Amino acid sequence: MESRYTIRGLNRRIYYIGITRLIRSTGRSSTFIFMPLVLIEVYNLSFLLAGALLGIATLIMATVQLYSGRLTDRLGRRFFMVLVPIPNILFFFLMFLSVLKHFSPVILVGSWFASVIVNALQFPALQASVADMSTPEDRMSAYTMVRVMVNTGTAIGPLLGGFLATIGFEYIFLVASIATIIEIFILYLAVPETYTPGAESASSYSQKGLKSTLGNRFFLSFVLVGILFMFFYRQEGVSLSVYAIVLSKLPLIDLGYLYAINGFLVVLLQFRILKLMTSRWSPLIWRGIGVLFYAGSFLFLSISPAFIVIIIFMIISTMGENFTSPTTQTIVTLIAPVDKRGTYIGAYSFYTSFGSFAGSVLGLLMLSYLRGITPLFWILVGIGTFVIAILYMLLDHSFTQQSAPESRST
Repeated sequence: MESRYTIRGLNRRIYYIGITRLIRSTGRSSTFIFMPLVLIEVYNLSFLLAGALLGIATLIMATVQLYSGRLTDRLGRRFFMVLVPIPNILFFFLMFLSVLKHFSPVILVGSWFASVIVNALQFPALQASVADMSTPEDRMSAYTMVRVMVNTGTAIGPLLGGFLATIGFEYIFLVASIATIIEIFILYLAVPETYTPGAESASSYSQKGLKSTLGNRFFLSFVLVGILFMFFYRQEGVSLSVYAIVLSKLPLIDLGYLYAINGFLVVLLQFRILKLMTSRWSPLIWRGIGVLFYAGSFLFLSISPAFIVIIIFMIISTMGENFTSPTTQTIVTLIAPVDKRGTYIGAYSFYTSFGSFAGSVLGLLMLSYLRGITPLFWILVGIGTFVIAILYMLLDHSFTQQSAPESRST
């Protein structure tokens, strides 16, 4: 199915969702970026334990998304978008107090895991609502527009977080709590229900979950490659933060600069890249091209731990992100039946979380083991990512056969 380039012609409620995602990422992006450093630097946890906690958080998130995706197909989107995230106001504030008052790490990690659960309950509804309000041809444009808004916040958030971290890590979580209040308020006022489940969706909920997604052969192949991709992709986050701050001894504010560069490049280039992606070829081919950029960035990072090298790494990897990120939900929602979009989104997150978990734990374990020869670590990651790019391109023929118009039935 060919995609169409359109930004101004989208449903106006998609723009409201984009605005709330901007606010959300401004407030929360730093919590994900700096959490490994809080665990290692403030609470003196080992690389392995910090990586295990990050991996467990990913598994929790994906497991909850699996069921919340099914529930949003059964109950609609608005309950999960507006009411479910309210407890996060408290959880982020408790994380603020935990670091400020040096509470037990159990309280910090418990609050963090609770916020992950709430995020996971909300996320499939947000993603599915964008698909509800866009045509198949406009789907990639809609997700791209929302992603640009997210990355505007991702550009602002790390800069703010890096500044706040120089004062105290705890203030990062306070900002996340305040941003959550604003996000919920806008969603409540501006985004009504986007999907009303039919009787069949509600009655078949208990029988049709994971099995209904794995019956799609293309989806199964896409998931398997996605698990491998997430293992290597995870090294851009957790391992990069530890590599830059703990091993390379860069100032905390530099980590904020790095992720701000990422966000600004997305805002600057994403629409231009979208125009290119909608002019030819399928999302699978562009996804493979994006992963090639990731592979090149990891190999480049093996040159030196110098900050300028890490900056160039971030520029190259962001180009990869500009190609891969819009394609994920586009591909999943194009092959999913209309009444199972949330289910497919949740299932994909669930399965690929095992790659993220392994990437967090084994990635930091490998980085710790190879801390004296870190170039080898990044070379291995680069080679593995290159293989994944080829696998995505090989899936293209199957995707063009499986993708279907909006009228697909169950």
